[in-house]
Formats: sequence, structure tokens, C-alpha cells
Amino acid sequence: MATEDDVATEGDTAARGGAVRPGARRRKDAQRNRARLIEAASALFDEVGTEAAAMNDIARRAGVGPGTLWRHFPDKEALTAEVVGQSLDDLADLAGHLLAAPDQPDALARWVAALVRHITRYRGLATSYAHAARTAEGPLGARCQAVERAAAELVAQARESGRVRADLTAAELVQLATAVAWAAETTTDTTARPTDPTRLLDLVFDGVRPR
Repeated sequence: MATEDDVATEGDTAARGGAVRPGARRRKDAQRNRARLIEAASALFDEVGTEAAAMNDIARRAGVGPGTLWRHFPDKEALTAEVVGQSLDDLADLAGHLLAAPDQPDALARWVAALVRHITRYRGLATSYAHAARTAEGPLGARCQAVERAAAELVAQARESGRVRADLTAAELVQLATAVAWAAETTTDTTARPTDPTRLLDLVFDGVRPR
């Protein structure tokens, strides 16, 4: 039985002189639908947050049926991992650049600030990230593990240079960053700046510096 990703339009067929290869067309349709789903999810996450965004609403916004959504992404975690994947990859790249310049005393703080900016990109992402990092399961958990590996090298470098406590671990630092992101997102204190966790990060780094 044909699916939404399998159907080729008459216009596409005519454009190629009626010689469209069904397999190639299905792959092209599937790639296009996948991209539309990721774009729709990102837009809805922006509007209502990751927790409130319903999968059916994402499919509707992308202009595809629920079946197409579920074939590409078996659950919301898989879709969330794809939406934030490039940002997580960028964090690993940033860690590599900072490691290549070991004389930067603020390298670790810069990286953690970038991590917090990533986690606060969408409302609700801090909670999803914390759960995935703790369980280390599923596609988002795998991405979180890659982030922790990147952090481990930076933490090791900072320990060796005496810039942080000798007993600080990458997992602890990532947990602190996630907590900062969650606090910045959920604070109801009108005297605070919920979108600017800079002070909270300053307090974290005051705590992890050697005494």
C-alpha cells in the first residue's frame, strides 16, 4: 500500500519525461517531508515549548499526515533530538576549538554558557535534556552523552591548570548547567532576569573554583 512518502505527482513525472524512478522519488519525498517536519517542530517549539507541542499539531503544520510523522520519528524525543542536533554538534565543535587554545582562562566558562544558551533555546528543553542525560537512552540521550564527552576534555584541562576543583567531573558540571537553564526558564521572581542566567553561572563557577 502506498504511503504519503511514496506518491509521485504527475508534474514531477512529466518534468522528467515520464522516466521517474519510483525508489528515487520516494527517497526525495521522504527527505522533503522529514525536513518539513523538523522545521514545523522547531517553529512550534518556539511558540509553545517542547512539552506542550503535540505531535499531531507538528504533522498538521508540516502538511503531512500523522503516519508520515511517526514513520520518520517514533516519538517526540527522537524529533526533539533531530531539531536540536545541530546545536549539540556545534557545542562539541566549540569544545574542540577551545581545547586547541589552552591559554584561554575562561574556556570552560564560555563553553558552559553556550550549553545553557542551547538548553534554554526552547521552553521545556531543560527538563527533556536533564531526563535524557540521566538515562543516557534514546536519540536525545546519545546526543547528551556526546556533549558530556566534549565537556570531559575541557574539565580535565581546567583541572590540570588549577582553574577548577580537582574533584569536579564533567557530569556534575553538565548537571549544574542544566539546573541553571531550568532555573532561568522557570523563575517567577520579578526581580530576576529569567532569560539571562549569567549571574547563576557566575555563582556556579565561584563554587567550582579551587579553594
